[in-house]
Amino acid sequence: MMGVDFDTLNANQRDAVSWNDGPLLVLAGPGSGKTLVLTSRVVQILDESDDTSVLALTFTTKAAAEMRARVDRLLGRRAKRAHLCTFHSFAADLLRQHGSHLDLQPDFSLITQIEDRIAMVDEAATCLQNDGEAVPADRRNLLTLIDRLFADSYDGGAPAPSLADTPPWVPRLFARYCQTLVTANRLDFGSLLHFARRLLAKRPGVARVVRLGWTHLCVDEFQDTNRAQYDLLRLIAPGRRARLFVVGDEDQIIYQWNGANPERLAQLRRDYDMHVVQLPECYRCPASIIALANRLIVHNASRFPDKAPLRASRAGEHGDANGVRCETFASPDEEAAFIPRDISSRGLNGSESVVLGRTAKLLARAAAALADAGIEAFVTQRKTDFESPAMGVLTEALRLANARHDRDILRRLCLAWERLADESLELDAVAASAALAGGDYLRAWADAASVTASHRTEMVVERIRADLVDSIAFPAVVDWFLKQGWRSWAGDADDELLAEELKTWRELHSDLLREHGSGRLTLNVYLQQMDLVSKAPRPGPDAVRCMTVHGSKGLGFKHVYLIGMAQEVFPSFQALRKGPQSRELEEERRNCFVAITRVERTLTLTRAEQYYGYRKAPSQFLDEMGLVEHLPC
Repeated sequence: MMGVDFDTLNANQRDAVSWNDGPLLVLAGPGSGKTLVLTSRVVQILDESDDTSVLALTFTTKAAAEMRARVDRLLGRRAKRAHLCTFHSFAADLLRQHGSHLDLQPDFSLITQIEDRIAMVDEAATCLQNDGEAVPADRRNLLTLIDRLFADSYDGGAPAPSLADTPPWVPRLFARYCQTLVTANRLDFGSLLHFARRLLAKRPGVARVVRLGWTHLCVDEFQDTNRAQYDLLRLIAPGRRARLFVVGDEDQIIYQWNGANPERLAQLRRDYDMHVVQLPECYRCPASIIALANRLIVHNASRFPDKAPLRASRAGEHGDANGVRCETFASPDEEAAFIPRDISSRGLNGSESVVLGRTAKLLARAAAALADAGIEAFVTQRKTDFESPAMGVLTEALRLANARHDRDILRRLCLAWERLADESLELDAVAASAALAGGDYLRAWADAASVTASHRTEMVVERIRADLVDSIAFPAVVDWFLKQGWRSWAGDADDELLAEELKTWRELHSDLLREHGSGRLTLNVYLQQMDLVSKAPRPGPDAVRCMTVHGSKGLGFKHVYLIGMAQEVFPSFQALRKGPQSRELEEERRNCFVAITRVERTLTLTRAEQYYGYRKAPSQFLDEMGLVEHLPC
């Protein structure tokens, strides 16, 4: 056993890791070693006694995987008494085990496609309209409303938290939508938290089991919590003396659009009467960047009055002497063209460079300029499903093997099959023939597909029949497919999309087997966990990443290009319209704070004199950082 090496921690980090006197809030600035502190705290808890156990909640699967690897490395073995996962993964686990109290079956599926969710909203809304309710016709807007209600921890009554006025159809639509999900045994991301919270609130026995199972609770990036996540946290750890260890930073709250709220950190401190340890020392950024960040963020009036300013550690004094630059261009095209030219002239490594922007449109222009210059650009995106035909057939076959009577999955499998085999299957005909196979849609599909299958695609059908229809040997068929079986399915071995998605699935498959163990991993758990993560590929080894500020949080790069530094672009027109002291403008400032604190060595801020056909002044953030006065912007 290795345990925690306290000699590697600074004084404040040691205070946090060794804390053992009730709830603790760690205010961890950017680059302050918060992941090291959090994982060290988990290890310290497990070292204290064989009777301790830790539930650690994060916001991304990447963060959870990184924490698991660090904890295992520090312990020198797998941490079986620690469960490090996302809020949504925890909710899925809870509902698998105890969801029957809410009429949910353990093999519920997750709805990841927006079209499928709109169809569920339409079903609920149509029922209400048939009963004479005046429900608006735009189903997409209704889905947006339901997502907001989920994030706000809505309980189904009136008024709704996020609405100035709650029409009488809102609670009825919300209740009908939730019932539609339960009846179909399908959940979406917002309803995972909703039903987990309802379960713990309505079933004290289940809540007691959860609290007995986890003696300590740790939370990463608390500032990103919405109301639903906070209420779930309060149900897991209800007492003011709860063994609760929370890491967060009010200066990095950038998800207000998703329900995060600066007031929530203050509420946490009040609800738990929390002791606070601050980690102001930054190990990532050079002193010049720290100075910019401090000058910028003090303009936010809603910060804690006792918040310590960032300070550069000795290890952080590695920036270039002229590490902060401002560049101005006549047009956005010239701004974008500057980036590959500058990267080439400076001889920068692509993987050590990032282009950050407030809008996807600016990032797309920068990525195109990089590609035109022969530099690989990677645009970060979320991808809910695999798109290549071979991957589509296998994933939908797995889903149908888990839910044999789900007509929506059968429809998607038929569509994926048509793309792979160039043979269409009539959905209604397959569904009708399933009546002769005990209502088993997958068996009926295999029977229908085998009739018209070619020599190549016949192998696909027979493999699905052997491993998913006649038995459930899903780890075997996935292993076989990922290693070599795809060659007999795909036809074109040079398909770039397939190669990219195979690489992504192999990485996700390996992570799941490592987390759960192949012997304990059931098909429904595998599918639920796969649906919780993005299928987007990872960047190539030499790619320049182009990403929004939101997507960059938690990362660091030697060289950062922050583009679009103009009024009404960054900060946005919408934020400026709200006024100089608005919460929207403060969030834009926090976005800028997060962007510049990604820097390990150099920061290049760029702007064009006009965007979208209108002249734009330099961003006020440049002035607040002191750059307009000292640098030729």
